[in-house]
Amino acid sequence: MSYRAGGTSGGYGEGVSPQVPESYSLIDRHSSVEGTFTSERDLRIEGQLRGTLRTQGLVYIAEGADVDATVEAAHITVAGNLQGQITCRGKLQIMPTGRVRATVRTETLVINEGAIYEGELHMDHGGTPALPTTGEPSAADALPQMLRRFAEESTEGTPTPPSSGGGQRAKPEE
Repeated sequence: MSYRAGGTSGGYGEGVSPQVPESYSLIDRHSSVEGTFTSERDLRIEGQLRGTLRTQGLVYIAEGADVDATVEAAHITVAGNLQGQITCRGKLQIMPTGRVRATVRTETLVINEGAIYEGELHMDHGGTPALPTTGEPSAADALPQMLRRFAEESTEGTPTPPSSGGGQRAKPEE
């Protein structure tokens, strides 16, 4: 079953990539799939899937969905339950209602507050080593620098914890 999104209003897949897919596959809440599911498109799962899932696009596991599978996808967002072996070539995002119990291989992992992750994690960096082999900065350093800047911007005006374990907070400057 495929669903074609109508109009440009908010909905599934919006903001995920600059090109909105023509349509996506759907396993609705009344459906259960066992075996191998392969798709060139994005996939939204609202029901159950057992077996193997391979897609070139995004997999969205909706709240209430239950997936027990070997999953290979470009990007994965989990708001339901996912267990098995996961290979994500891009970003794996676990939403606050998401539960993941799996061995995961991904480039980027986002675990929102309230989400649960249990398992083994292997972080890939797009074919580049996790740490540079020379003392020179590399492109892999750009992400940590961006995260540090983001952390600095989001903590401006808030107290910072002390570096030693004294249990006291630093007082904000006035």
